[in-house]
Amino acid sequence: MLNRNPFSRPFPERPFSRPVVIGHGRTALFVFIALLFIFSIGQALAYGLIVFAVALAYHLVTEQIGVRRTGPKWTMAKWTLDQAVLLLLVSAACFLLYNYTRDWAVMDLQVFLYIAVPTVLVGLLPIVFSGLAVQIRAEREHQKVASRLQLSVIGGNGNNSPLGNGQPSGEGTPDSIVVGHQPRAKSKTTIYFESGREKEIDQPLDVIETEYAYDGLLRCHPQYSVNPDHILAVTADAQGLRLTVHGTTLKVPVTIENFSKF
Repeated sequence: MLNRNPFSRPFPERPFSRPVVIGHGRTALFVFIALLFIFSIGQALAYGLIVFAVALAYHLVTEQIGVRRTGPKWTMAKWTLDQAVLLLLVSAACFLLYNYTRDWAVMDLQVFLYIAVPTVLVGLLPIVFSGLAVQIRAEREHQKVASRLQLSVIGGNGNNSPLGNGQPSGEGTPDSIVVGHQPRAKSKTTIYFESGREKEIDQPLDVIETEYAYDGLLRCHPQYSVNPDHILAVTADAQGLRLTVHGTTLKVPVTIENFSKF
């Protein structure tokens, strides 16, 4: 069940990717069009490009140093803070550009704070409201998928028998693999068995899926594969689905692009 506080709930994932670039491009275009009413085309274009460059650099650099905009810890609160920092950096960059066009005549910290603080606070209002709308819409859509999956997959596979043909993966015992997990930036995979035991294998997840194909593992996330016949429960949040699987306490994520596999 989802937490009543929307700021503590998972927010749609935002790893650096093409949609992120497009989103920042749209913001920069809006800035350019809005500033055409008070600046020349060249100046408005300069501000638009500054906004685009700062937003891209911030997203890319912070991700490179370890900021993860994915997973259940990526909440609405963290997304709001992330947007506040970005607004502050954009304000600083635009302040420097304005000073450059005015021969640094208003280069003063107090002036910057008078401009930046209201910009961040006022700018966050529409951002937070739009974020809440995105989060709630995603949660509702994913909950519908979770309900259908609960009925189709779990209801249709009540015997918990492994998918596919061949010998089970448990070294001669009926102990099939239920989940494979490859942590980010690692070539090792931890596999979880029906009996509850775990085993780390020095191979990436795609190799595990091929070598243990008879266990019916389906890729459900860049870092996870799951055997659908061992799903016990399905929940949903704004990022996708979370699967409770027999034999492990992991909450296995399912990303939107993998919904159709189930």
